[in-house]
Amino acid sequence: MADICQNCNCSPYENLCVCATQNGITVIQPACQTLPDGSTAGNPCFRPSPENRSYWSYKFATDNAMATRGISSLVIPVCQNIPANTIIVSEKIDGCGTFTSVPFTISPTDPNYGPAPTGFNWLKVESNNRYDKGVTVEYRLEIVGNYPNGTQGIRVRAANVNYTFACDGCYIVPECPAPGQLIVNKSCEEVFDGNTVRLAFQITVTNPGGSPLENVQLTDTLLFSQNITLGPITISDPSLNVDRTVPGRILITGNLGTIEPGGERVITYSLPVTAVSRPGEYLIDNRASVVSGTVQASDFCTLNLDVVQLSADKCCSINGNQVTYRLTVTNTPNSPGTIARIVDTLVIPAGLTVRFSTFGGCQARFRTGEEVPLNQDITGQRMIDIVCDNLDIPQGGSAHRDIQLTIVSASTQTATINNTLNSADPLGEQDQLFLPTLNVPVSVDTTYIASITCSDPCPNNINPDNGQFFTAPRRANTATPSDCGCGEGLTSSNPTRRYNWKSEL
Repeated sequence: MADICQNCNCSPYENLCVCATQNGITVIQPACQTLPDGSTAGNPCFRPSPENRSYWSYKFATDNAMATRGISSLVIPVCQNIPANTIIVSEKIDGCGTFTSVPFTISPTDPNYGPAPTGFNWLKVESNNRYDKGVTVEYRLEIVGNYPNGTQGIRVRAANVNYTFACDGCYIVPECPAPGQLIVNKSCEEVFDGNTVRLAFQITVTNPGGSPLENVQLTDTLLFSQNITLGPITISDPSLNVDRTVPGRILITGNLGTIEPGGERVITYSLPVTAVSRPGEYLIDNRASVVSGTVQASDFCTLNLDVVQLSADKCCSINGNQVTYRLTVTNTPNSPGTIARIVDTLVIPAGLTVRFSTFGGCQARFRTGEEVPLNQDITGQRMIDIVCDNLDIPQGGSAHRDIQLTIVSASTQTATINNTLNSADPLGEQDQLFLPTLNVPVSVDTTYIASITCSDPCPNNINPDNGQFFTAPRRANTATPSDCGCGEGLTSSNPTRRYNWKSEL
């Protein structure tokens, strides 16, 4: 586009463009020009509102050689979209006062010059014997609007001979602006804050073309599962219409007005996810389209919202005086894979001495903060917190950890070890939404019961009823996982189960 008109220094004198002289005729485009108000400005230049006019000046010089013939007409290419009624052509004959408006014609072709270049019309001025040779004549085009700088040759007719002046980079003429274009860039993201998520969207509409685009209409469609509930929308342009009448769809429409060449419009909006009815991987599709007349563009983006729900369970197994607790975390159907943490509490009652052989790779600490040692006797009432971090729970799968202890000795007839799985939750920073874990807390009690026995038992081959000898079977002194009703990996919907382990002292 022509530059904004600014003062131009005419000394030293410079030409913007000049081609070689042909038969005594020279076409010049000066670097400075005189505007209608008498000021001097660069050539070409544009004065914005309220004038909204651009100015383009050219000089035509003829010498006085015998062979030189005077100019009878000239043609300057101008944008074919410029109406003739928005142009004023002024002529100034060197040494003859000020510019004077002169007649001209606009046409795509001419009997003498042929068709104008593609995208241009010929602006034709005839001298009509106002001057002959040995003179310099300046023409100033005053055009409503601003136009890009194009490069085209200028033609002159003298004595029925056409001369074309078109050297490198010459001459700067008003060409048609490139048509308006539309580009849409759509972006979307999930913004997590703890266990809440907000869906954020941005639409950027630009016009990289050369012409304004009017009445730009926007349509933005957001599609989502009806298992998801979205809260109130916050939108940067309140003039846009938001339609939420169709379940699972939000439709945003409106008029963005006129977008000038190089201009843009940016619309942002966001919605919180307020509820999800079930776990799963949910696609949220968003497409934005804009149209102005025959020009249109669109773009889309897709979000994948992971909603996770876990289920916890635990059981125990007994082998002699050894107890194994199994902690299990399972992904519910359709729940995406995640990384979870287990928090478990084990209460050793007074009267028992136990020894731990494994915590399944988890961290175990007394409530006082010290780490629980392995393979060392632990006596007295103690409360132990067990934390299992970074459990990989695949989609449709589960993970478990085993805690194993041995009852070394007892100073009580009965005692109960309580083991409670307090929580099994996905870890944060995973860009996932978490539903409450099912079946927590869940507890398993292991009861120790001591039997009463005689310190000096009778021989086991005497029948106390009749004094006869007999052979009596020996009762096994162990309990197995089937005895306690829970094998490895066995799960139950019952959150609390009790198992008895008996031993004869």
